[in-house]
Amino acid sequence: MNIFYKIFNKVRRSLKGRGIINSILLITRRYLQRLKFRKFDFFELVETHEMDGPEEVKLHATKYEASKPMFFKKMFFNLNWPYQDSTFIDFGCGKGLSLVFASEMGFKKMIGVEFAPVLAKTAVENMKKYSAKKGGVNFEIINIDAGKYEIPSDADCFYFFNPFDAIILDQVMQNINKSLEITPRKILIVYVNALHNEVIEKYRFEKLRFVPVEKLDIYYHGGAYVYTNQ
Repeated sequence: MNIFYKIFNKVRRSLKGRGIINSILLITRRYLQRLKFRKFDFFELVETHEMDGPEEVKLHATKYEASKPMFFKKMFFNLNWPYQDSTFIDFGCGKGLSLVFASEMGFKKMIGVEFAPVLAKTAVENMKKYSAKKGGVNFEIINIDAGKYEIPSDADCFYFFNPFDAIILDQVMQNINKSLEITPRKILIVYVNALHNEVIEKYRFEKLRFVPVEKLDIYYHGGAYVYTNQ
């Protein structure tokens, strides 16, 4: 009974927030996405309290929720970015679905940074399966606190799907800036459900794109941004 109530409540909220047509389109897209990746473990939501890993890091984390392909592609649309020469990093990669999306867009290499060991292990398993299916994909999963991760000198596209709070985001931004001081290069920063975009903007990156809440999922309260340094 509780399951049916949850489903009914979700449908009711979707109809209220999105309308009938958009709700039907969303349900259809989600079904097709799950069908496409039915042999992978991408979609089960993981609340913060269910994650393993250091408690002091978990305090700053948010729940794991799989990225949506339509929103992912919308952020990169018509950016004229050299994907074939670009290294993509997803901070808080969870189970790794955004790495798959990045691979399908043609990125040279995908790196997932995830603090929770079980999620990182799942991401490795998913990406190995995906790589075998595609005949080889250049990826790496790093199980580490994002704030302590040293940015590779060739990394130039940084993706955040609201993975943590402003404290960790600021640590990551400091690390990105340090990397740019050592190895100057053009970069992209993509931030979806951007609840702490003021952290990025204080470092004076140029805003290339903004997608307001009403054009994203109704539960992505922060909108989405794309920034660059050049």
